[in-house]
Amino acid sequence: MQEYKKPEREAIKAWRLSKAIALIVLIVIAGVIIAGMLLAEVDTGTLLIACAFAAVVLACQTAALCIFPLIEYKQWKYQISDDKVEIIHGIFFIKRDIIPTIRMQNITIKQGPIYRRFGLFTVEIALASGTFEIVGLSGETSREIADKLRAKLRERLQAKGVI
Repeated sequence: MQEYKKPEREAIKAWRLSKAIALIVLIVIAGVIIAGMLLAEVDTGTLLIACAFAAVVLACQTAALCIFPLIEYKQWKYQISDDKVEIIHGIFFIKRDIIPTIRMQNITIKQGPIYRRFGLFTVEIALASGTFEIVGLSGETSREIADKLRAKLRERLQAKGVI
C-alpha cells in the first residue's frame, strides 16, 4: 500500500498569513464598532461588554493564528492510488474524503495570492457531487498529481468511447 504524503512545509506559513489577514480585518471591524459606540455615547456597561467580547474574539483568533496551522499540517495528508484519492484533514474534527477516480470529471491546478507568495498550488478535483482539494503543493508535485489524475480521466473516457 502507498504511504500518505503531506503538503509542503511552506503551507504552514501560508495558512498563518491567511489567519493574520483575518485577524487584521477583525481588529479593524472591532475598532470601528467600538469607535462608533464611543461616538454614540453608549453607556459604560454596554461599552465594556463590547470591549470584552472583542478582546475574547481577538484572543481566540490570535491563538488560532499561532496554533491551528501546526495542528492542521500534522493532520493533513493525502494518498493517490489506482482507483481512488484519499484526503485526510481537519483540526478538531478529522475528515477523510475518499474520491473514486471513476467519478472524477475535471482536474484543475490553482494558486491564489497567498499561495503565490509561497510558491504553492492546490489541485482541485471536481465531481458531480462537489469539489475536493489537495492543498499546499509545490508546482512540480501539483503538475505530477494533475497529470496522473487527468490520465486516469482520459482512460475512463476512452473506455466509454467518449474520446
